[in-house]
Amino acid sequence: MKHDPDFMEKITRDIEARKAAGRILNVSESADVNELKKAYRKAATKYHPDHNSNTLEANKRFVLIKCAYELLAFDKPCEKILEEINSWPDVPEDGKYRLENPWGHFLWWREKFFESDEKNEKRKSGKAGSCV
Repeated sequence: MKHDPDFMEKITRDIEARKAAGRILNVSESADVNELKKAYRKAATKYHPDHNSNTLEANKRFVLIKCAYELLAFDKPCEKILEEINSWPDVPEDGKYRLENPWGHFLWWREKFFESDEKNEKRKSGKAGSCV
C-alpha cells in the first residue's frame, strides 16, 4: 500500500461535501434512501427552473440538489458541492481557526454544524447542557 500524503485532505473534503449535501437537502446524516428521495423530490420541485422563471439562482440550486442527492444516495462525488462550500460567506475570516490545517478546519466545521445547534436548543429549552 502506497503512502498518500493527501489522505486527510480527501477525507476532509468528503466529510464537508456530505455535510453540505445534507444541509442542501435538509436531511440528517442518518437519513435512509426513502428520506433522501422525499427530500430530493421536495427540494427539486421547489427549486426547479421551470417553477422559478428559469433564473440563474434556481438553476444553480437545482444542480446542487441533484449533486447532493447523488452523493448521499449513490456515493457519486460532485465538484459543484465543494465549489458551493468554498463560496459560503460564513467561513471565518477572523483568524479563529487556521483552515489550511485539517484540525483547524475540523474545529471550525464542528462549531459551525454542531455547537450552534446545541446553543440554540439550550436557549429554546432554557436548560443548561450536561457536562457528561
